Amino acid sequence: MTEAKLDTRLLLLARRILERHHFRVQERQVEGLEDATWLLAESDYFVLGVAAGVEFDDLLLLEGYVVESLGRLLQDHLGPKRWDSYVVLLSTSGAEERGRPDVVRLQHNTRSIRRLVALGTAAHEDAVASALATFLPLQEPPMQGLRPPFDELIEQLVLNGVDHEQASAAVASYRVQRDTDES
Repeated sequence: MTEAKLDTRLLLLARRILERHHFRVQERQVEGLEDATWLLAESDYFVLGVAAGVEFDDLLLLEGYVVESLGRLLQDHLGPKRWDSYVVLLSTSGAEERGRPDVVRLQHNTRSIRRLVALGTAAHEDAVASALATFLPLQEPPMQGLRPPFDELIEQLVLNGVDHEQASAAVASYRVQRDTDES
């Protein structure tokens, strides 16, 4: 029997975040893979199949099984929501693999169910929430107003694996260039 290395921390964080945002979440067994699970999550707007693997090769293996299982569920029980269904594939590793042809091919495969591939997702709640942000309601702006956008950009770069000093230097360089171009 084929085995995939799962990242149970990412799956647990995804479950917590989705439940907090009023998704109905069930843990499902991956049919055909020993000891492998995925999450079926449904809201008023989306149906998600969420799987988490250690490496990109694990995601490739899980993707086929989860797409097939979710496809059967959509066909048999969920009707029109099949048009708003996604398989979300999470991995803490693979940040350097983003943009590779096989990753892009998987991400852009819209046959039957759309896929969202989040490589290099840190096992922290903010990072997993960022990977799932497409499906979560927008947050209310804070009472004190929004943070400066360049500070937000630095924070997002760091959440996506860029060293804080490098992110700050890149944003500072852009701001200097932009100011020079405007004068």
